[in-house]
Amino acid sequence: MSLAIPPVIISEDVAQVVNEGGSVIIICQESVSKKGTSAVGKWIYEVVSADKKSKRLLVYKVRNKPETSLTVSGVASKLMLWGFPGLIMPFEKGQCFEIFKDGRYLVDWRSDS
Repeated sequence: MSLAIPPVIISEDVAQVVNEGGSVIIICQESVSKKGTSAVGKWIYEVVSADKKSKRLLVYKVRNKPETSLTVSGVASKLMLWGFPGLIMPFEKGQCFEIFKDGRYLVDWRSDS
């Protein structure tokens, strides 16, 4: 029995999808807490194509496992790298934000997180 592997994307390809009109969904998997001077949590990313027909999970290039950010700074760095104009991100477990190149965003809650 083979397991179905979801469609995936690596970080180097996200900016191109965003520039073509795609978006990124930021999913909070662990609510934010304070650790020293850092705000920590856990976030994963899904990349949505411009035509909204495909959604791909962001994975580490070598390990093919979901790429995670463990600090608010880590999320901010990714959004800057991918060309987004500002920072918007969820802070509560299960909350998701879909962010677009023009700065718009949608808020959603996932019951399966």
